[in-house]
Parts: sequence; structure tokens; C-alpha cells
Amino acid sequence: MYKIVVSDLDGTLLNGQHQISPRTRDTLHHLVDQGVKFVVATGRHHVDVRSIRDTLGLDIYLITSNGAVVHDKQDQLIFNQTLPDSMAAELIALERDPSIHLNLYYGDEWLVEEELPRLLQFHNESGFRYRLTDFASHPLDKVNKVFYIGEHEKLVQIEEQLNQRYGDRLNVTFSLPDCLEVMHAGVHKGNAVRAVLEQNGFDMSEAIAFGDGMNDFEMLTMVGRGIVMGNAHDRLKMALPEHEQTLTSDEDGVAVYLEKLFELESVSVA
Repeated sequence: MYKIVVSDLDGTLLNGQHQISPRTRDTLHHLVDQGVKFVVATGRHHVDVRSIRDTLGLDIYLITSNGAVVHDKQDQLIFNQTLPDSMAAELIALERDPSIHLNLYYGDEWLVEEELPRLLQFHNESGFRYRLTDFASHPLDKVNKVFYIGEHEKLVQIEEQLNQRYGDRLNVTFSLPDCLEVMHAGVHKGNAVRAVLEQNGFDMSEAIAFGDGMNDFEMLTMVGRGIVMGNAHDRLKMALPEHEQTLTSDEDGVAVYLEKLFELESVSVA
């Protein structure tokens, strides 16, 4: 039986309202009470995820910014791989369609160059907010992630441009069809999960993971069992056709799968 459960957040552990359902929360508590370890691996910012962890009520490792940042159960930073200053500057200066919005995760902050109120719906629970700034004059020494938001077709063009220009010097991936994320080479959830497990004396074969986006691809292929969400992006489903699927996040897909795998009684929610 698996000893570690690893889960993405948006579109996976969180439902369409960006919340953890009572059933999912109770299922995870039952697992942890049985000695199963739980790890969050997300593209979100670590400041944002702390409040989600507090809502969940568990002391867990937090893998954030797609693996660029890792905090232990005591909330101590144990790993951080930033983008080189010069590369971050090039990504900011990249020529792009005016409708494409640029974002940075810089240290403890989320920086934007223009107001993006629609993005705040993802952070209603945590209250995490961006700060409007001038990228041209801002320091770039602590950039964990650069991400572009806009129409998928236009982001695909940026993806191709970055891959042609930088090759394996960057990790370029989609977390959502309208969100293209860029990290330092070698930074992805799979490597971060492996590092956390090795530090705690576990092998990747002992872990099961859940995800819905291409930023989950490495993690899902590296663990002992990788489960694709029913609402996963088509690109991920096509990339992992042999992987098991569970229900959607709105149907508590993670909880339903874990209840069956670990033979837990399902949690009925009034």
C-alpha cells in the first residue's frame, strides 16, 4: 500500500469554487490518522498556500511554484531555485501580444504590470493579492516563476518561441490552458516530490499522486501511481493515455479514489 499521497490543488484537490470540500478534508484526515503522509504540490505561491494548509488543518510539506520552492512541516524554507536575473529580464522583455498578461512570483510577492481583478477569484479564501509594479525598474534576484496569462493559442506561440530559444535551460509548461508558466531548468513538481520523499526516507514508488495539468506531468510519471483527474486538460490526458483517471474535482475525485484504494468509509456530507 502507498505511504504518501501527493496532490495538486487547482482542478484537483480544490473544487470549482477553489475550496477544499468537507469530504476531501475528512478523507485526508482519516488517511493521516492511519499514518499515510500527505504532500501538496502546486503552481501556487507559498504565501497563498499557507492559508489553504491551515484550512485543511494538517502539518504538511508545501511544494509551490511548480517545485521552485519547498517548505517543510514547520514552514521552514528547505529549497528554492530562482531564475537567473538575466533570464528573468529576457522573459519580461519578450515581445508578446498586448492581450497577454505577465506575472512574476518574486520572493514572498506576486507582481503584475497591470490590474488583473479576475485572477483574484482564485485567492478569495487566502486573501493573497498581487502588487502592481514596474518590472523594468524592479529587482529580479528572487524570481521563482514567470507566467503568462491569455488566450491558449497565443500562449502556444510563446511556448514554442521559448522552447526554441532556451531549449532545456528553462521548464516551460501549462498549468491551465490560459496560463503558461516558466521556471528554471530542472524545476518541476516531480523533482521536488522526489527530494522531499528522499529526505524523509521514502522512495517514489511508495507515492501516489493526483493532477490535472501539464505542470503535473513529471510528478504523475515519476511516482508509483499517477492519477489523472476527470477534468484534466486534454493535453495531459493525451500525454498519459495509460494512466488511471478519477472523477472531477467537483465530484471529489481525489477523495473518492483514496476512499476506495485505502478502503475508507466514504464521508457523507449533508
